[in-house]
Amino acid sequence: MSQHNSSQNCSFIDVDKLMKTLQMAVHIPTFLLGLLLNLLAIRSFSSFLKKWPGYAATSIYMINLAIFDLLLVLSLPFKMVLSGVEHPWSAFCTLVECLYFISTYGSVFTICCISLDRFLAIRYPFLASHLRSPRKTLGTCCVIWVLVWIGSIPVYSFHGKKENYMCFHNMSNSTWSARVFFPLQVFGFLLPMAVMGFCSATSIRILLGLRDRSHRACIRTIAVSLMVFVASFLPVHLAYCLQFLVRNGFIVDCRARQRISLFLQLSMCFSNVNCCLDVFCYYFVIKEFRADIMARRLSQVPLVRQDTMITRD
Repeated sequence: MSQHNSSQNCSFIDVDKLMKTLQMAVHIPTFLLGLLLNLLAIRSFSSFLKKWPGYAATSIYMINLAIFDLLLVLSLPFKMVLSGVEHPWSAFCTLVECLYFISTYGSVFTICCISLDRFLAIRYPFLASHLRSPRKTLGTCCVIWVLVWIGSIPVYSFHGKKENYMCFHNMSNSTWSARVFFPLQVFGFLLPMAVMGFCSATSIRILLGLRDRSHRACIRTIAVSLMVFVASFLPVHLAYCLQFLVRNGFIVDCRARQRISLFLQLSMCFSNVNCCLDVFCYYFVIKEFRADIMARRLSQVPLVRQDTMITRD
């Protein structure tokens, strides 16, 4: 996705050398931490799914998000190796690029659905009680998988008919055409961000209006999820916009093109850290689950005592 090849008057060799070193420094700890933390997240939410059916809908979404993050983590070693190999095996290169694309936008759609699900539960609790069944949630996750697989079709023509290319580099002109770029930007990022921004802001406003301390954990979860989403995906999609202008001849200055190439690769590199940042969301959701379970147990204590006294009489 970077502009690896150099033209007669503008070279990107220095940019790519710098990014190779930086990617090693970022991707190796991201791979190790992401693999461990997402496996633990899947295990934790699976236990909630079995023991506490009332939290099934959220747990299914969280497991789905962790699986997408795990796919991204597993693609990173191959991305690091293949991005420096000329004449890669085209089928394997396409598979890795496809997995990277699917994991990225699968995470975007899943986070968006989690935000919408929480908004409905807060704003329309009676309606949400009919919509939040485990079966319907699982169906929504299946739809997300189908959408991202269909959306990955353009990946198969990323390099066109080029014979000399590197994975995640040397994208064909058709990849940066308006018919590919604008649907990806609108449906892959702008629309999910608008939905998540509206749902998050409205949910926080409603909870703050209730002035109940028990809702602080929920507010914290919503705010952290929104911040992680924006920090992970806004810079890279802004970089895509700038690279679109470069590849379509709107920006021709060499220095500007080099800076945009560096910004694009930097933003892609750090967007991969999202698979670790999502752990903060997992932590606050699990903490919210446990607080709710504890509150329910405490509320049942007086009832148990009352039943015991009645039995004695």
